[in-house]
Parts: sequence; structure tokens; C-alpha cells
Amino acid sequence: MKYLLSSLYILISLLLLSSCEKVIELDLPDGEKLIYMDAWISDKPGLQSIKLLQAVNYQDQAQPRTIDNAAIRVTDITEGKSYDFVFNNGAYIFDPGNSQAIGVIGHQYKLNVTLNGETFEATDYLSRVTTFDSLTLEFKEGSGDFEKQGFYAEFHARDLPGGTDYYWIQTYRNGARNTYLNDMVSIDGSFYEGISDGYEFIPPFTEGVTSGEKPYQKGDEVKVVMRSLSKSSFSFWEQAINQMASGGMFSEVLQNVPSNIMNSNPQGKSKIYGWFGTVAETSISKKVE
Repeated sequence: MKYLLSSLYILISLLLLSSCEKVIELDLPDGEKLIYMDAWISDKPGLQSIKLLQAVNYQDQAQPRTIDNAAIRVTDITEGKSYDFVFNNGAYIFDPGNSQAIGVIGHQYKLNVTLNGETFEATDYLSRVTTFDSLTLEFKEGSGDFEKQGFYAEFHARDLPGGTDYYWIQTYRNGARNTYLNDMVSIDGSFYEGISDGYEFIPPFTEGVTSGEKPYQKGDEVKVVMRSLSKSSFSFWEQAINQMASGGMFSEVLQNVPSNIMNSNPQGKSKIYGWFGTVAETSISKKVE
């Protein structure tokens, strides 16, 4: 009898709780449709691309609108050479040729954007980058949900001596970004400035190119890309990565990631968000046999 009464009580409670559910349609006001830019110039030969987009409202299912009426120029200040980017198929492009590159290590670069009668500018310095020594793979049987069975990759690289270097590390799986991993940024192969110089990268970075949730399997190709960053570009990426990776009870309060693309008119009200940066790039890849 007691079991029957308990069962009835649970059933009635569930019915009461379910009857309290209500779908609420949020009528959010349309926000400002912000204009933002993805503009990274590298030292790799070939096509360089810059995207200029306009954000959509939070509940809008459409893709961001491409802005195609801007004039975009990148200038190598060190060499005094300019490159005019032309809009084509959703992006502004400049092709110096297969064997030519825009980016040169040690040079300063300036972005100039003219849009709707206003001019925006940004500058960045193209820093040096180290090279990879090797990429190794180890098969592990797995030990639970956090370390499943598969191949675990680890790269080996040494920080360049004689200065503070900032690095941006990305991992690819079969030619596409490995979405199970966050990008990583490092100072001199470590986490902080001024504690090491010229030493090997520490394990949180070298081992951070494998997800225990989805390790690599036979036939996969692993690729690790390392890019140099200026100090200001490092700060931008550090904040952006922290925002994207933030979550849980102790997550950081969301805040706007800064932009270095400034309106040349101090009284100008229009803004372009995003970042203009220059990088030197190196990579290493290996197929899981």
C-alpha cells in the first residue's frame, strides 16, 4: 500500500510539473548590425584574402552579409610597397603569384579601408616564427571518457632564443580544423613572459594537439600549424580564446574583444570590429599508419 501511494505521489508530481511548462517567445529588439573584419596577412606565397562582413541579429537565421563596396589596401611600411585588394567571390583578395609573398618577417604593415566615405586604419608587425622538430604518435588503449582509445599526437619544437616570441597554434585533422580542440597561444613555448627563452615547448602545448574525447585513428592525417604573433595580436587572440573556451560555474564574464581597426576621424561614429594581423607560418603533418 505504501509503495502504491508513493508511486501515485510521484506520478501526480510529474503531471503538475509538466503542466507548468510554457514556451515563451522572446521579442528581442533588433541590435546594431556591426561590421567586422577578418584580415590576416602571412608570409606564405600565393593568394591573400580579407573578409569584411556585417553581423545579423541574434535570432536571424541568415548568414552574415558580405560587404562588397569597400576599398582595401595593405602597405608594407618597411619596404614602401602597397597592395590593393579586389573583391571577388565573397572576399577581398590579392594574388602576388605562386612563388611570391606579401608578408616579410621583420616588416611593419598598415591596413587602410575606405567604406561609405570614411577611412579606417590598423598596423601590425610581422614577427619571426620557430620551426617544428618532429611530430610523434602514440597508441593508447584508453582509460575512460576523458582518454579514449586511439593515437595521441605530440609535436616537438624549441622556442627561438634571444627575444620574446609569441605563438599561435592550430591543429587540423584530415585537412579541416580539429573542432575538438581550442586554438592555443604561447609565450616562448610557455605560458608567461620572462620565465624561459630558447627552451622546448612545454607539454600542455605539445600534447594539446590531441583530444582525449576523439583521438586520431588509422588513416587520419594530423597537421599542426604554428604562426608568429606580435605582442598586440597575441593579446587579441588570448582574449578571444578565453572567451570561446569559457564555460561552467567559474567562467569569466563575457566582454567585447578589442579591435585595432580605428576610424581615422576622431569624431567619426562608424566602427569596424575585428583584427588586422600579420603572421609568419610553419607547419608539420603526419599520417596515422
